[in-house]
Amino acid sequence: MDLVRKKQNRAQIFQSFDSLKGFKEMIQECEVEIVSPRILSQDDYEILGERVHQIQKGMMVTIEYYDRINYKRITGVVSKINLDTQILQIVKTKINLKQISYIQLEE
Repeated sequence: MDLVRKKQNRAQIFQSFDSLKGFKEMIQECEVEIVSPRILSQDDYEILGERVHQIQKGMMVTIEYYDRINYKRITGVVSKINLDTQILQIVKTKINLKQISYIQLEE
């Protein structure tokens, strides 16, 4: 009986140990397909320009923007907008105006 227990204990020593439970699954979920930035038409740029000039601090907006590898969509309250530096900040997320592909002004 002791010999059987010793073999079971010894087998446990060599089992793989997953120190970060769920980490492997989380990495698989985070795998992202890299997307090239869209080429917008002149009309699209004009519409975006009009909407950017309508944005004011405290407004609720939905923005779609290119973030180095793919497009992200964020909805929130505008905390800062600076047309000189071309930065729009929604809550704590800073977005370069040149990266924006879609703006929806919430009412």
